[in-house]
Amino acid sequence: MVKDIIEEIKKGLTGDPAKDISYLQEQGMKYRSAPEAPEILKILSEMSFDLLPDENKNQLKTMMFIGSKRLDQVFNDANTCVKNKDIDGAINLLAEIEKKADQYFAPDSTPNKFSFRNRLDEYIYANLYKPENKYERTPFDFCQYFSAYGYLLVEKRKPEEAAEKLKKAIAYNPSNVEPRFELAEVYKLTHDSEKLLDCIRETLKVSTTPVHISRCYANLGYYGIEVKDYDSAVAFYYESVVYAQNPAVSGELQHIRAITGKDIKAPTREDILAAFEKYGIKNGPDQDVVNIAYSLGSYCIEHDAPPQESMFYMQIVYGLTRDEKVKEKIDMLNAQIAAKNLAQESKA
Repeated sequence: MVKDIIEEIKKGLTGDPAKDISYLQEQGMKYRSAPEAPEILKILSEMSFDLLPDENKNQLKTMMFIGSKRLDQVFNDANTCVKNKDIDGAINLLAEIEKKADQYFAPDSTPNKFSFRNRLDEYIYANLYKPENKYERTPFDFCQYFSAYGYLLVEKRKPEEAAEKLKKAIAYNPSNVEPRFELAEVYKLTHDSEKLLDCIRETLKVSTTPVHISRCYANLGYYGIEVKDYDSAVAFYYESVVYAQNPAVSGELQHIRAITGKDIKAPTREDILAAFEKYGIKNGPDQDVVNIAYSLGSYCIEHDAPPQESMFYMQIVYGLTRDEKVKEKIDMLNAQIAAKNLAQESKA
């Protein structure tokens, strides 16, 4: 799929470097919300770099390379270190990436810089924070890099250092739940229950799947145990499995039974809603997230965007709402994709 998209983009190149760089930037904007966006944008970035004059290449190499390798290649080397159980080697490489990020791509620089993965991330951020200043995208996913850095530091039992890196990851992409979940693990390790609760609240605001919500609710259950509010903990754990199966929940409920010496009774719906109200947390998916995803999906359908892009947004909405009207739109998009694939097979 990515190969076909890139080949189609290449047909629009003119041979004029200035025009082609602008053209590739437009194509990047076009595909930035596609499920394959990271790989497509990486290839387009490499194509654009090859078109630059040598003077500009040298400047960008200073910013985007460590030695002879781009930052994304260095990150891949760090992942290889992890696979080979060389955690210290991975941490050293990530520290080198951090130096470049801090020097050239800091989130609080002017304009602000973010590592949004797609348009949904960007729109959720804009809705939550309503930025007044201009901002631009980073050439690499520094949110992912710092999330990995924080995770490794958690593994090394260095929670304070991990929290610092994970907060940087969140600054690069406030709409990405992954560093927030890892930060929650840090607060569990340090037994900082109030920071854990704040982290869960913020994560729920940007959760886009039932699995995200389930994990947040399970974390609320953990919080309930920490503050000895066992009835609320039970309610949160029961609600978490409504959204996604979690084999750990059964063990946590047995843990509560062992602590309290009482059998666990399934909470009523009123019990569950009362637990959420007690901590000022709205039950269910964030309606702003649902509305943003639906609006983006509808816009893509109305403007004849690739059906895969429309599908990406509508599947998020359906996952969160189970709305049958949204399911009908998904079925329509599936039919379009199938017809397109059949047409391509016929040509071949």
